[in-house]
Amino acid sequence: MTHRKPHPGQLDLFLHSDAAVFANDAIDALRKRDAARAADCVRRLSAEEPTYRTLGALQTLCRAVAEWPFPATSPSETAAAVSRLEAEVEPAAGSVMREEAQKFMRTFWCDLAKTASLHAYDADFPQSFCAGLYLRCGDNSAAVNAAESVANRDDNPDALHCLAVAQYRIGGLEACRNSLMRLALLTPKRLSTAINDIRAPLLQRDWDAFQDACTWLDPHEETADAWFPAWYLLAHPDNQVAGVAASLPVTPAARAFILVGRLIELERAGYSAALISARSQLRELEPELFALYMARRQARHI
Repeated sequence: MTHRKPHPGQLDLFLHSDAAVFANDAIDALRKRDAARAADCVRRLSAEEPTYRTLGALQTLCRAVAEWPFPATSPSETAAAVSRLEAEVEPAAGSVMREEAQKFMRTFWCDLAKTASLHAYDADFPQSFCAGLYLRCGDNSAAVNAAESVANRDDNPDALHCLAVAQYRIGGLEACRNSLMRLALLTPKRLSTAINDIRAPLLQRDWDAFQDACTWLDPHEETADAWFPAWYLLAHPDNQVAGVAASLPVTPAARAFILVGRLIELERAGYSAALISARSQLRELEPELFALYMARRQARHI
């Protein structure tokens, strides 16, 4: 038997053991989606060393490759396929392939996204939404197109979430700002997840600053994060967010967002009765946010 140097991502322990060779050969076959060869290597590995540390993970990956594609003829079946990939296949790939796991999984996600694109968006099975699956496989343009095709997308948290992530990956924070702010105002409980998915250092810095500054908010309150857009306008008055305020729900956080935007516009025209009135409205709506507003404006003598 020839003992080869393992490919990057393959097992490098016990390089000269038959078990390691069988495991490395199985990984190579899995990478090429050769289910029969992978299964044969795993059978030999099991016979050679039944307690091999990654044997169970390799068996899981062999089953996944052999049974792929999983049933996905409806949103419910697609959601079940996503759950299986997340719960079984992805962890197994991570333990066996390490840095190559993401590349290995991308084929599954891309295949599933293409199948899911044949079905209309179903709010009962958001995990089957093809836009989210396109994000998993790195096709950000397809994710944007899919999210934009959803009816009433500007009021749909799944579409807004996918749009924000895909738009950031394509065009940066400026491109995703509108979608992210609207998501925060409509479905604040989704905001932290979207920020984590976007993975923008500057956005994370703002998120941390918002939480540090707005200590009057209860972090366990479901609507607390809806105040982020109003705070963001205070922190970045030059980064106006156009179009977000259209048809928002009548909530204190949404009203504050609209008021802060109006205040910024009025300030540009100079001191006026309208500015005084808008400040009074913000103070009555939320004194703590008004205090933040005044503290920032006093430095500019407005």
